[in-house]
Amino acid sequence: MRKNQKKSNKPRFITIRIKYYPLHKNVFILPFLLFFFIFFISVGNYISHNWVTVYATNDSKTFEKFLVTIPDGENFVVDTSEISDQVIFNGSRDRKEVALTFDADMTLGMENQIRSGEVKSYYNKKVIDILNQTKTKATLFLTGMWIEMYPDDARELARNHLFELGNHSYSHPGFDGDCYGLRHISDDEDDAEIQKTQQLLQSLSGFDNVLFRFPGGCYSKIDVNDVYANGLQAIQWDVAGDDGFNFDTASIERNVLDRVQNGSIIVLHMHGGPNAPMTAEALPKIISTLQERGYAFVTVSELLDDTRKIHVSSGDFFTANPGQFAIFASK
Repeated sequence: MRKNQKKSNKPRFITIRIKYYPLHKNVFILPFLLFFFIFFISVGNYISHNWVTVYATNDSKTFEKFLVTIPDGENFVVDTSEISDQVIFNGSRDRKEVALTFDADMTLGMENQIRSGEVKSYYNKKVIDILNQTKTKATLFLTGMWIEMYPDDARELARNHLFELGNHSYSHPGFDGDCYGLRHISDDEDDAEIQKTQQLLQSLSGFDNVLFRFPGGCYSKIDVNDVYANGLQAIQWDVAGDDGFNFDTASIERNVLDRVQNGSIIVLHMHGGPNAPMTAEALPKIISTLQERGYAFVTVSELLDDTRKIHVSSGDFFTANPGQFAIFASK
């Protein structure tokens, strides 16, 4: 029987709290501060680009935390050999092909921002225009609420031979764990989130969709089983553009170009607005550089040749969140 509640699988993380006290004004502290700065910059660069985040204040009463973090869990990739039979992270490493994927998120909060006029649109049409102009294939993971917000655009995307569509849930909730602050749903709500968007996708294309992506990439064994029971394949990624809330175009380009390899599945976003403001600006260089390197752009289904079938044999789960070290464990 299916369990009503899953075991706790929130990522474990370490918070290091440091108290400090001002040195006497007669003590010459510049050499100390210089050493301190150089040391942590070096450590940060060693770990990875911009992986060290320091929160500080000159008020000892409010000096609360000093964190070494991974700022965006999307780029923390588990050893996929342990769970490659459960969820797809990439295609064959033998072929020089990559799959560009774009998520179209929509939550109740985002919908309210549009209704109130706070945000003009959560459809970054410029992304689609660039893909059309460059004749670049892509897989678009749409939330049901996004489809309902932009029905005409969704129908147009479904008719475009460059694109294939995938299911990104209905309201973009967190299926498991502490997932980017998303509204958490119980296991019993999985089917409704999946099936409602399946019906919307079927109405757009006339075909039954076969691809699913978990919001935030957060899931448990139960969630993966639910996806499989609905006839879908769970698709993750091995390369993240980290374009969410990122206003640095160059960093998005580097995040993709520095990590791509044969068979990579690249995750970006197509809803734009304040949540993904610079995706379109980074896209032309990503496409042209990968083409220069000899990569062919294919859809996820083409990347996988439609031969990979999901199989859940263990209890491994994946979840990674900003400011936390991701934990991958078997129940």
